[in-house]
Amino acid sequence: MRKIVNTLLICPFLFVSLYAYGEEEAPSKMAVSAPNAYVASDSEGFSTYKYNAGFLPLYEHGEKYTGISYQHNYFTQGGWDSSAEVYTLLTKAINPRTGLGYNANIGYNLENGHKLITTDSNYGFRVTDSTKAEVMVNRDRVETQNSLNNGIYYTLGGVSVEQQILERLSAVVMGANMYFSDTNTRPIVKAKLIYDLVPDYGLTAQLRYRQYRDTNTNVANNYFNPSTYNETMIAFGARKRIAGWMLSGTAGVGRQTVNQDPSTTTQLYEFAATSPVASNDYYFKTRAGYGKMAGFLGPNYFYRYVMEELIIPF
Repeated sequence: MRKIVNTLLICPFLFVSLYAYGEEEAPSKMAVSAPNAYVASDSEGFSTYKYNAGFLPLYEHGEKYTGISYQHNYFTQGGWDSSAEVYTLLTKAINPRTGLGYNANIGYNLENGHKLITTDSNYGFRVTDSTKAEVMVNRDRVETQNSLNNGIYYTLGGVSVEQQILERLSAVVMGANMYFSDTNTRPIVKAKLIYDLVPDYGLTAQLRYRQYRDTNTNVANNYFNPSTYNETMIAFGARKRIAGWMLSGTAGVGRQTVNQDPSTTTQLYEFAATSPVASNDYYFKTRAGYGKMAGFLGPNYFYRYVMEELIIPF
């Protein structure tokens, strides 16, 4: 459920540092990406450790490069553990001022003798002056003990549209379908209204909604798969650039319903920091978060995570 939770919670638009740079792009150089890490744990005793290093022979800035990477995944729960090796080809070109562009990659994941081609790719573009869109494709393993033992994976395809309604009000709508290798399918709908409370400080008020359903609820213990899930959340976000660094955070509280059960509380807290994108010395970003929602054992499942990425050009 770790990977599924992250996929559902993360905003469909990629928010990056709005570092201002000149019209003339710097000439390409090389870079190494290391050490990179993602560490997570949850209330069910499942822990995730992912360590990554990459070589970027074509590097222009922290959001535009092409290269290769190696990642080691390690999972534990009680006395059980599992590990995987992941080899990835990747290319990325995001405009730091607009957040639009592409992130494309293809990986080879080997775990417990199960082989899988993976991807986590998206392309964001402007439709009109007030409309942005993004298409996304994700394919990866389902990260629970049963699913990793049995080689269960998912493929997700989706489209997201962001529309500016008024000068300080915008809406985001996302529709996606998640196909599991165990015959289950999960249609997903998410929507968000964003109001700029204090534009000079990047303070926003957000009304979020998400819903999904599972077409096959007889899949036993591979992951949390209710017949229907609904969540409505009120959140506040903040983004502020300080000395070239972009700092951002989100805090939200909501209500969820699982099947026909009474509603219960959900929570989401995230913080991120990103260094100047075009620095010639390094590019660093980190993110940490905590979420509470429904899971295998009831409505009080929670997870927490921290990640960091460091790129050193030369």
